[in-house]
Amino acid sequence: MTEKNPVISIIVPVYNVEKYLDRCIQSILVQSFKKFELVLINDGSTDNSLKICQKYREEDNRIVLISQPNKGLSAARNTGLENIHGEYVCFIDSDDFVEKNYLRSLYNNLEKNKADISICEYFLTDEKGKKLSVEKLNEPENISILSGKNTFNYFYKDNYVPNVVAWNKLYKRSIFKKLRYKEGRYFEDEFIALPLFYTAKKVSFVRKPLYNYVQRSGSIMNSSWTLKKYQDQQLMYQERIEYFKKNKNLMYKAAVQQYKDWITGINYANIDKSYVLNLQKEYRKYFGIRKSNNPKRILKDFLGLLDIRLVSKLKSVSKYIRKK
Repeated sequence: MTEKNPVISIIVPVYNVEKYLDRCIQSILVQSFKKFELVLINDGSTDNSLKICQKYREEDNRIVLISQPNKGLSAARNTGLENIHGEYVCFIDSDDFVEKNYLRSLYNNLEKNKADISICEYFLTDEKGKKLSVEKLNEPENISILSGKNTFNYFYKDNYVPNVVAWNKLYKRSIFKKLRYKEGRYFEDEFIALPLFYTAKKVSFVRKPLYNYVQRSGSIMNSSWTLKKYQDQQLMYQERIEYFKKNKNLMYKAAVQQYKDWITGINYANIDKSYVLNLQKEYRKYFGIRKSNNPKRILKDFLGLLDIRLVSKLKSVSKYIRKK
């Protein structure tokens, strides 16, 4: 027996997180908002994660447990999206946990503003659960609602992470009707962020930290950089540029500038030479397209045209001088 008419469906992909899973699930089950289903996607775990999921499923009829061979985070989320019943959906990573009013605050905010997505601030938390800092939203305090398209302006601030991650948000399920996470790629949240927000008519904001993003050494994002990781991030930037170009969005130049900054910000010490040549070609392709025309930006553009590694080296020298 499961929750017959869940308002919210919570999707939690699970893969080898036995150390953190109890805390995550318990934080969901004690939510002040009760009408939800919790969909646990066991993505081929080889530790005790499946047993932990089974234990909770037996104790609470709001829990649905689905097991599949290991396919990765995106595939697990997509499996969840194919098997939910709520009008709204949210994603919680299985090594993270949420505050008691997480669902209620996001739901009330979304309903009050008739929005398609509601977003909250979050805590950076250590593995023991100690709160380290608060990550605030980029949008100014006086803004409570934006159109999905207008949120693109805040994808290019220093701390754009709250905008693009999957997990500090409550979504209307309907905006995923034609959208799924890109499987087999790193940066899956960023790949889907633009089409999600482009689909959303209204986005509303909760100025409270309600989600705990646990900083752990074994997480995907803290793993070492590989050529695959660089290539996936490059593809994400390229798709973002093409998306803005296709939709004639004013953020096109900002997306190009962000891409070029990423290219010149890479540590090229251990990168394959053929890939360096690929990135050099990409930089030259977008030479002259920039959001800002201040002298430093123009100089950087010309230096990158000559050699992207030169800009990277100059950055390192500049940091060294400032430290002195």
